[in-house]
Amino acid sequence: MLHGIELILNQVLMVLFPIWTYHLLFQKKGSRQRFKPMLVLVLTISLLLTLTFSINYYDTFYFDLKMVPIIIAFLYGSNPCGLLIIGITVVYKIIFNDDPPLITVINFGIISGLLILVAKKFRTYSDFKKIFLISTLYGLITITRGILLVYTNHSQEIGIVFTFSFITWLTLLSAMFIFENMNKQMELELKVQRAEKFDVVGQLAASVAHEVRNPMTAVRGFLQLMSDDKNLTESQRRYIHISMEELDHSQVILSEYLSLAKPATTDLKILNLKADLENIIELMRSFTNLQTISIVSSLEDRLLIKGDSSEIKQVFVNLLKNSIEAIGEKGEIMVSAYQNGKYVIVEIEDNGQGMSETQLKYLGTPFYSTKDKGTGVGLSLCYKIVHSMKGTISVRSKQGKGTRFTIQFPSV
Repeated sequence: MLHGIELILNQVLMVLFPIWTYHLLFQKKGSRQRFKPMLVLVLTISLLLTLTFSINYYDTFYFDLKMVPIIIAFLYGSNPCGLLIIGITVVYKIIFNDDPPLITVINFGIISGLLILVAKKFRTYSDFKKIFLISTLYGLITITRGILLVYTNHSQEIGIVFTFSFITWLTLLSAMFIFENMNKQMELELKVQRAEKFDVVGQLAASVAHEVRNPMTAVRGFLQLMSDDKNLTESQRRYIHISMEELDHSQVILSEYLSLAKPATTDLKILNLKADLENIIELMRSFTNLQTISIVSSLEDRLLIKGDSSEIKQVFVNLLKNSIEAIGEKGEIMVSAYQNGKYVIVEIEDNGQGMSETQLKYLGTPFYSTKDKGTGVGLSLCYKIVHSMKGTISVRSKQGKGTRFTIQFPSV
């Protein structure tokens, strides 16, 4: 009995220890990559260890924790990561365990299909939904094993199979807890870093902006007076006009910096987001009149959130302007807003030029812009406003295909 428990604990350790090592040493590197080589390497080590040192019972069946690295690869890596781990599993079982090739490929093909479907929505779920989803999925796998045992006249082994499946389920939840905990720590670190950057920008803006604005206003006033002089040549008037335009542009930049310096709004009111979005979309359509860009909207009727109407306008005007600029001359912007449980979701999707993985990584940080003449302040301000309303912004983009911003607000 003690020897059996020792073997089971060794299996658990062989799976969880490499995962802990991955998070301690490699998780912060390339966290947005589609394919994660270090994660695949670690999960491969776990997989090979658990398959090599599997527990034999009744001289016919083997117990191992291979499903843990397989499921983790799909849910916390990507489909390519998961398919590679599945491929390694199939090859190992055919070569070393003498499993029937066709049945093995079919079984793991079905598992791959289920996990690919689950992984699409998994990252958007709450912790409870994630646990429920994975528990249900693994429960179905366990039930099919039980049915197979009955069908092959091995019903006396159902008890031990369910016991081993329960241990596998606990190990899987432990691995999920490790990933979820570390991901939350990374998100917290990013928020702290972003808050520090905003604080630096705020101090800089508060200490410099007003002092700079005073001489700029005086210069613009004198330029305005000079432009009324009838003795000026046409080229002199043009130079004065250009100078005044550049001063106005500088004033806009200073205003953006001052907006970052302002404390977050605390006097939030209950708003119907649909009404605000309709006004903003109507306003932005005027910017697309000269271009062949259409804005299509799909808004649910009752979308109640707590917020400030002027700041909401600032966020969505900025995001829509970015979409218009990303498209250029011809394209479509889709704006959809809907209720999803306790949250109101707004999605803004365009078919513009899109962004690279590197651009996505730094998006929303002060002074970073994907535009040649951008200041990197407008989008930073959007993030700050949304976070002050207890919301989140997520971005999906692919170069040449377009970008989708997903903004999530707590519902009232």
